[in-house]
Amino acid sequence: MKIIRVNSFKLKPSSLKLSLTFAVILLALSSCQNDPKKLEKVSKLNANLGIEKATEVDINYTDSGFLKAKITAPLMERYPQKVEPYMEMKKGVKGYFYNRNGIAESTLSADYAISYENRKLIEIRHRVLVKNNRGEQLETEKLMWDQRAEKIYTDQFIKIKTPDEILYGHGFESNQNFTRYRIKNLKGRVSVK
Repeated sequence: MKIIRVNSFKLKPSSLKLSLTFAVILLALSSCQNDPKKLEKVSKLNANLGIEKATEVDINYTDSGFLKAKITAPLMERYPQKVEPYMEMKKGVKGYFYNRNGIAESTLSADYAISYENRKLIEIRHRVLVKNNRGEQLETEKLMWDQRAEKIYTDQFIKIKTPDEILYGHGFESNQNFTRYRIKNLKGRVSVK
């Protein structure tokens, strides 16, 4: 093996620039690689861009200065960049519905809710429970709240407990305060003593 020693050498400025540029390009190309773990992290970051998260949320719905409803949730995630923006409440939701005098006429609770902002429609799911101040309560697995029409409804199985009876059926419609309602397909009625 022959060893060559170079004590000094001179390059012209244009040759030096060209050599440095070539060295930088080679270095950059040699360090490029598609690390699957890094790509997965970047993909997750891109998927989460535009998500707004909030904890201990209180949302008030008003009409002409009057409080109509109040929604609370321990966690809310909002997706404003989607084609149809929406809010998700994955850790549960509670709702309070008020009359014109500011008195709560009914309450709502569930394990999950999703609010479609443009349509003013909220879908409430899993262990849905609605109670009014007359001692009546509705139980179902899915309930829709149409804010524009100010009504709640479902096409699922429902159970309504009143002070006098328990009603079973499929399909239900009510004003949002759960004070005037109708069961679409009554399946059974049990008197309570």
